[in-house]
Amino acid sequence: MHDESAFLEMMQRYNRELLQLQQRARPGGQQTENVPLPPDPNPGGGCAPAVPGNHSQTVGDDGPVLVQDGILHERLETFVHQKGIERAVHTKGYGALGTFQTYQSMREYTKAAFLQGAGRRTKVLVRFSLAVSNRGTPDTARNVHGFATRFYTDEGNFDIVGNHIPVFFIRDAMRFPETIAALSPSPQSNLADPGRFWDYLARTPEGTHMLTWLYSDVGTLASVRHMRGFGINTFVWVNAEGRRRYIKYHWIPLAGEEYLDRQQAGELAAKDPDAAARDLYDALANGEAVEYELCVQMMDPCDAQALPFDPLDDTKVWSEESYPLIPVGKMTLDQNPEDYHTQVEQVAFSPANLVEGIELSADKMLQGRSFIYWDAQRRRLGPDFRGIPVNRQQGGWSPQKMVTSGQGLPVAGELVRADIQKPDDFTQAGERYRSLSADWQERLVDNIASELYLASQSAQECVLGYLSAADAGFGERVRARMEEYKQK
Repeated sequence: MHDESAFLEMMQRYNRELLQLQQRARPGGQQTENVPLPPDPNPGGGCAPAVPGNHSQTVGDDGPVLVQDGILHERLETFVHQKGIERAVHTKGYGALGTFQTYQSMREYTKAAFLQGAGRRTKVLVRFSLAVSNRGTPDTARNVHGFATRFYTDEGNFDIVGNHIPVFFIRDAMRFPETIAALSPSPQSNLADPGRFWDYLARTPEGTHMLTWLYSDVGTLASVRHMRGFGINTFVWVNAEGRRRYIKYHWIPLAGEEYLDRQQAGELAAKDPDAAARDLYDALANGEAVEYELCVQMMDPCDAQALPFDPLDDTKVWSEESYPLIPVGKMTLDQNPEDYHTQVEQVAFSPANLVEGIELSADKMLQGRSFIYWDAQRRRLGPDFRGIPVNRQQGGWSPQKMVTSGQGLPVAGELVRADIQKPDDFTQAGERYRSLSADWQERLVDNIASELYLASQSAQECVLGYLSAADAGFGERVRARMEEYKQK
């Protein structure tokens, strides 16, 4: 095992802080303490007698409460401020801690120090989440599930911030706010409104591929212990000789994959809306380790010109036949958080948390994510979010220690606002549909039709046109099933 003394010292210091006054970060970087409860007047049990400290200061027994009552003010003020600002997306989540161990040295491909030696161990923290959610959203609702991993390396914190689906709706961060708005409740009624989503998809042909994933059984998750994870975007690995390779990350659950159909998901949502969180917590509490294998796909950037699609387009996947999965190591989660707020809720992920040897590609979606995550953390946790224990890194942080991307690469061209040169919005959507088994195809068709028939006529025709462009039979089956729903 690699020398972890520095990391252990940091974690011991972190735990001591947790045991003191349970510091809570507030907007602006300020800290506040929980107001301690008054001592138990009757520690032996039974009915407790009246405690003066439980009463506000009043004029007489039944008079008005005085504004000067500082104890009352501080207790209530602390209460209303103790809950921090929630994440703009991925609000509902749960976490676990563990270790990542490399299978073999990846020195040939990257300078990243934590990947240099076989058997090297690195502490990790994972947060699983629901992309468009509130704290009451059922875990089995059709949703994109986040899979964010923090590696506490000796060289700094490195994050892989991904989802359980390998592609996304859009390839340019400019449209991300529109995407989340389309997936969110109606601003008028605050109720789910499928029409908003289908009107959006009608404007987003590149989202057709994502639709074939989200509306299959993959969209209704059974358990994060049986869920794949994907980096989605394309990153760059650089070795000591300066050679660059495009990289896509894959997390594969060693317990196998499991998903639910729409009816099973609805039944479980009513029975236990926190089913996935409970399943993970109980497994770890019972001593059952949760394991994932990290694999990467590698591509020579020179291949991009010969491909029929842009490999930096996050609405596309790379063929595993042409670019096979290369095992890198195994992550073992074996510990529940002791304090969810400080160990999970306050973690500040960003795809720009890089280490030497790992860089960002020119993926347009990734480029937008690279800075906005830090802005979101400043708003949510305050400007000193990197000083919160769960976000601290070895040797401290400063702008000079940040890893930049593309050093030495020549860049030239005119400034434009334009789509990529090879959008190809439908080929992979059709390939995905045809790759599904007959029963999965049937449920995909039914899941889409069960909502699309309620959308506007113009949205229906646009989306059906996209599905037919992907596969003529796909579009016709959805149209036929929609007619069945209309007649019910």
